[in-house]
Amino acid sequence: MAADSLVPIILLLVSSALTSFVATAVVRNVASHIGLVDVPDDDRKRHEVATPRLGGLAIIFGFGFPLLLLATNPQATSLAIQNLSYLFGVLASGSLIVGLGVYDDLIGANAPKKFAVQGAAALILVAYGFRFTEISIAGMTFKLGFLGILASILWIVFIINAINFIDGIDSLATLVSITTAAAFSVIALLRADTFSLVTMVALMGSLIGFYPWNKPPAKIFMGDTGSMFIGLLLAAGSIVRPSKSPTLLIVVGPMIALALPVLDTLIVMKQRFGSEQTSLTQRFARIASADRRHIHHILVARYGSVAKTITYIWLVSLLFATSAVLTVVQRWKIIGYVSGCVALLAMVMLRYWPGKHVRDHSDLQLPLDR
Repeated sequence: MAADSLVPIILLLVSSALTSFVATAVVRNVASHIGLVDVPDDDRKRHEVATPRLGGLAIIFGFGFPLLLLATNPQATSLAIQNLSYLFGVLASGSLIVGLGVYDDLIGANAPKKFAVQGAAALILVAYGFRFTEISIAGMTFKLGFLGILASILWIVFIINAINFIDGIDSLATLVSITTAAAFSVIALLRADTFSLVTMVALMGSLIGFYPWNKPPAKIFMGDTGSMFIGLLLAAGSIVRPSKSPTLLIVVGPMIALALPVLDTLIVMKQRFGSEQTSLTQRFARIASADRRHIHHILVARYGSVAKTITYIWLVSLLFATSAVLTVVQRWKIIGYVSGCVALLAMVMLRYWPGKHVRDHSDLQLPLDR
């Protein structure tokens, strides 16, 4: 990409950050004024003061409004026309997820309702082209057909929830998502995938603007509105196909960038499913239940420090993101995979290294932070 072509991208990043920062201030004031706050109590809310929620609305506005302004540029309009299918897919599915998030933050939605709406949003994305279509193994390409559609829906729903689950302590989901979006942006730049570059830069800028309000102690929470919308965009960005290359070659890098929330969620789901002599229905129901098995809960219990927990998890996330970018460059591919293995080892050590926490996780069966 030519240097002069990067100027609009930099302007988009800055404008998204500024828009999100100002929008967050407005949402925070309005939420405080009308009482849309999380109130601390002994049973479930562990933050010290009443904290406004619905910060996700500011993230969404910071993401979308600068893109609307960018659309006035003739080159941007041409890009939008070339990617109408992807654009409509993101708008339609994003609207569903935002509606679900606001409903959940204000009223509360149970797991079946969440999965139903998330599945519908995923189906819309798949219908508009965000899907696995084929894989290449040993020089042979195989069409996935219906299996690819099913795998795509499951992947999108999984990523939405993985980002939602990691939003357990102040700013963690924000930092991990900024890092992942940055990796996606660099990968898109290397592949000359302008559509993905624009959407990921807008998301990254919006999260950067939100971070000062969300860092510990948080002045506002993103809520499910924010975390699920971020998850949807990252899921879409991980399987969008900017070229005719086999799907497996396209998505490996983005999947590595998402490794930390993905692996943490898989581990927790396995632990929740368990091996107790209960019915399959009860065991599947436990998968969606709230507990303190996630890596951030374990590290806070071990170190007694939110700051250390955020720093350690962010460093591992940064290593995964760096690995993802390196795997896209042919001459650095091996270094990328090695660094990915190092990041995996670091995550395993963080999660399972002996410490002050109780090994069987019985001390983690506690209410969530929020």
